[in-house]
Amino acid sequence: MFDDVSGPDQTTLIRVLIVIGIGLPILIEVATFGGMLSHYVAGGDGGDAATASAKTPTPEVTGAHAGDEVLTQAEPTAHISRASVLTTDDGWQFLLTLNVTNDGERPAEVQVGAATAHNGATVAGTGTTGDLEPGETGQVTGSWMLPSGERPASVSVTVVTATSDGGTDSTGYTVELGDIPVSNQ
Repeated sequence: MFDDVSGPDQTTLIRVLIVIGIGLPILIEVATFGGMLSHYVAGGDGGDAATASAKTPTPEVTGAHAGDEVLTQAEPTAHISRASVLTTDDGWQFLLTLNVTNDGERPAEVQVGAATAHNGATVAGTGTTGDLEPGETGQVTGSWMLPSGERPASVSVTVVTATSDGGTDSTGYTVELGDIPVSNQ
């Protein structure tokens, strides 16, 4: 086979190339097997994919949506029955309806005020349930024209409760809103 190779230098070179040609693949296979063995048998860390997914934060769902209770600290309870954004030629119209139940012992009224968009723009608005007697239910609906492309971030809600001396007591709340769905008219 090596009849045309002459001299000790060429024979040694051929032997070295044969050793490298056979030994290098065996060395790679042994290193790969050792890595797999240490990873799965000796308690590896589960790989980069498992570590990355464990460290990736899951976005927290925040803000109120349709069906959520919005006045958790007030005697009249209120739930969002409808929240939507309609695209119009003049801007994006935010519509909000709250179902209110007066769970208190005195007449109360729930009012909606200004809405704030995600860009910080505040748009005035008004709506009221009118006076609700204890145990009575009612609705308040508000409508705000937001700048085009802006969804509402929050809306102000005021609870006005009758006092024992014939006066009223007002408490204001800022209701943080979730992603309100946008639809075309």
